[in-house]
Amino acid sequence: MTHPRKTTGWKVFGGIVIVVGALLATCSILFFIAFGTGERGEARTAWQGCLAGVTAVIFGTGIFAAKPGPGARASQPGAARVPGARPSPGNAALEGMISHSEDVVATLRDIVAHGGNGFGDLPDLLRRTGLMDWPDPPATRAHRLHRSGRWWLGATMDDEMTYDGIVALEVALNLNDDLMGRPCPPGATLEERARSVLAGVHRLRPRTFEADDPAAQLLEFLTDETDERGEWSCRARFADAFENLPLPVRAGLAFRANVARGLLCARLTVPYPTCLSAVSSDEPARERILTGYAARAALAVARAAFASSPALARVVVSCGHGTGETLVSLDLDVEALERLDRLMGTDVEALPSDPALRARGCEGSASEPLKPHLALDDERLCPPERYQEIELDVSPVGEPLATACGARRAADLGIMEKAGRTHAWRELAPRLGDTTQGAVALLVDLRDRTDDVTVAEACERTSRALVAGTTDVSATDELERLFVDGGDLVAVTDRARAALGQECPPEQLEELLAELEAALSPITSMGIYLDDTASVYRYFNSFPERIRYNLAFRDDGRTVRLVPDEYYAAHSLAARMLNLLGRPGEALPHAEELMRIAPLTPDAALMKVRVLEDQSRIFEAADLLKETIGYASMVRDLAICFYRLAFMEWKLGREDLTVICYQRAISLHPEVAKLAREELDDLLSANSELKLLPDDEIVEALSQAGLPTGEVSKMRRQTRDALVATTDAGIFSVAHALAGSLHELISDDALLDVRRSLTCP
Repeated sequence: MTHPRKTTGWKVFGGIVIVVGALLATCSILFFIAFGTGERGEARTAWQGCLAGVTAVIFGTGIFAAKPGPGARASQPGAARVPGARPSPGNAALEGMISHSEDVVATLRDIVAHGGNGFGDLPDLLRRTGLMDWPDPPATRAHRLHRSGRWWLGATMDDEMTYDGIVALEVALNLNDDLMGRPCPPGATLEERARSVLAGVHRLRPRTFEADDPAAQLLEFLTDETDERGEWSCRARFADAFENLPLPVRAGLAFRANVARGLLCARLTVPYPTCLSAVSSDEPARERILTGYAARAALAVARAAFASSPALARVVVSCGHGTGETLVSLDLDVEALERLDRLMGTDVEALPSDPALRARGCEGSASEPLKPHLALDDERLCPPERYQEIELDVSPVGEPLATACGARRAADLGIMEKAGRTHAWRELAPRLGDTTQGAVALLVDLRDRTDDVTVAEACERTSRALVAGTTDVSATDELERLFVDGGDLVAVTDRARAALGQECPPEQLEELLAELEAALSPITSMGIYLDDTASVYRYFNSFPERIRYNLAFRDDGRTVRLVPDEYYAAHSLAARMLNLLGRPGEALPHAEELMRIAPLTPDAALMKVRVLEDQSRIFEAADLLKETIGYASMVRDLAICFYRLAFMEWKLGREDLTVICYQRAISLHPEVAKLAREELDDLLSANSELKLLPDDEIVEALSQAGLPTGEVSKMRRQTRDALVATTDAGIFSVAHALAGSLHELISDDALLDVRRSLTCP
């Protein structure tokens, strides 16, 4: 992270001048009083000294109080320290009009019609787009992005023409910012000046921020005490730099990295040439300009990539449209980066001839597709082992994973009981052939070889179905479901789930409940999933839950064996059905079993809360919710628990605590906030004595009331530590999920870019 500059030379000089002037004036006056004889020469000398001192004080004060000039301001934190990048608006009236507008297109029309000369080149740029007579434009808002300092107009790809028009207006706003920040060469046309801005994009550097800025604080949090040569640090720093890069034309980012091989590959998605209608009215020229701009933007992104990790030796950046068409591809080491940087000229349409650069129209026929130097799904970037089922890896882990995730083996991070069957089917399916005999022979062979009992059972039931003719070897989707998820319990839970998804009469509920009980009976009677001295059987809804469990029970030496999804689902569905039938007492054993196999899963606790509520055991329900808040590992679960606790406090007659719990739920998660806000509004309408607390007093009020506060900062830190450890260890199936959880806790585009980089291609 770049630290703030602390140069105060001019202020120090001004202060010295003030002190010297004050001393001179004071000494002159004292000299006249002590030694003056009244003679005209001595008096004149004293008053001249006094006047000189006063003049020095005034001059020094002017230096001390003066605002830094444009060059000094550009070098301070928060400024993009490159030509053409304006992190802050140059026209307060324009900034206010655009930011406050609910219909930006209409506001821009108003500026063109009535703005006069107070808006720089913007009116002319807007006229050049040809969009000021747009017949039916969408009402959209504009935002000044905090990181890049650029304008961003709400636009989706639902309608390509609408998207292109909105982005063209966005580009006009950003170009106007840049043009206001640079001198106008004599005789230069607006088009020439705009082209010059785009031609200098390769010199852009990411904006830097003061240490107390949220963007700087986030980068510090994400990279604190991480290995600068590791996968995580590289990805976090690169995504941060990209989002801080003040590109005048929006670009989407997708990237992959294999830092151990010194390799990073990025793909930039840019709009179509129509977005440059403010620059040129000539369509072929716009295509050439966009290609030249894309090459320069790719160069700036490559520089940011090399700066993100000292371990990178090769960076590949391609740039194109969302359809997959490639405009530019760069394949760079540091030497090639510097060489291309020097060779880039001032004509945005012109690109140098260089082995590191491929561009549309520069080689072969312009109609031939341009092939990027490296694809994002290349195995050198995405080794298959990064995305394999972690449940099958029994190798010991290193100290970082053990500390952050409480794991002894890689498999200790797993949550999917059917991982073995999924892996077996993936290897088996391509070899099944097109005959029943051949498929059955393969299944029998696998059954006899495997050490996984569930895989052997899957082979047996799939073979029986093929021999009986109830399924055909050509029905691969049906066979896969039978092999991986097959069994009576799966079929019953599917039917019960579908019935509960719609209005279901009590008679049908009774029938489905009987089927569920019958399917569960042999499992429970045999005690298949009961704990013993060597093993415990557990279910996890998410990777954060598994990690929280590992950390909480790290001293339990027993092996954790995973419970099938359908077993958990069957008990959950049975409890719901019994509640709906008004039999909560019978539902309680099912809820207790859920909590036994999923002791740190809020979903299980919430089911038991519902059962206790239906039995009017409100004190117990409230206590269970408070306990669950203490171990929830995902912020959405935390919000739901506060939402339910609000209702329990209301049932207990403590409406003041109800308000606080609703407010806490609203502050934690947007999905839960919608429901909580509606109920809170109803409560406040019914009782005028109840008042909302300021946001910064909610946590303290919960604490004073003896309620849990939901330790979001602790959750955030534990999730980050686990994410760093799994990313550096190359366990991307887990890291991707953890990145999603952290993004719910910290909504930020850079973090979202990192999460996408961990996705299985």
